[in-house]
Amino acid sequence: MSPIRVLLADDHPVLRQGIRTILEMEEDIQVVAETGDGETTIRRVMELKPDVLVLDVSMPKANGVEVIKALSASYEPVKVLVLSAYDDENFITEMVEVGAAGYLLKREAVEVIVEAVRGVASGETGWFSRAIINKMLTAQKSSREIVFTDREKEILHYLALGWTNTKVGEILGISERTVRYHLRNIYDKIGADSRGMAIAWAVRHGYEQKKPSAIA
Repeated sequence: MSPIRVLLADDHPVLRQGIRTILEMEEDIQVVAETGDGETTIRRVMELKPDVLVLDVSMPKANGVEVIKALSASYEPVKVLVLSAYDDENFITEMVEVGAAGYLLKREAVEVIVEAVRGVASGETGWFSRAIINKMLTAQKSSREIVFTDREKEILHYLALGWTNTKVGEILGISERTVRYHLRNIYDKIGADSRGMAIAWAVRHGYEQKKPSAIA
């Protein structure tokens, strides 16, 4: 089995080296390059086509959001895991909405970063540091005030697992448009204004552990 090919993008060389050392201790992960600014990151991703881009939010020449947008516009299929010192909700929401699969803080435990890289590489989303989840949920409604339909509970389960709308629709036997309809209702009920916030809510309330047979 081929190793997970990772590109590290951060403007702090010492931090990059530390993360590289951590990742390369794992037999199934290979760091193919490091970059220190947004423009170089975009170019190197297009040249090397890594499986995962571990990306900082704040970099010279192009920030994290601009990097993801540029890669999306170029149809580069790289999966993005944000690793940042910033826990500002605006940063988090914006990065998730443009396509980041997860957002971890740099102070996160080593094993969490490693597992997040593996998870993102396999197509999972919703990798958030616990501190970020708590921050995103601060202004949201209590679960005791909310009544979900059986279908909404099923979708919350798969949302917490990081599944795409297409995959959720396939497993439930409904269209992607219907999935989006239910998601809009869920967003309204929990007070979320983004997919990232909804994932955080579902994880916080244990929906990834609740099997559909138990919640439907």
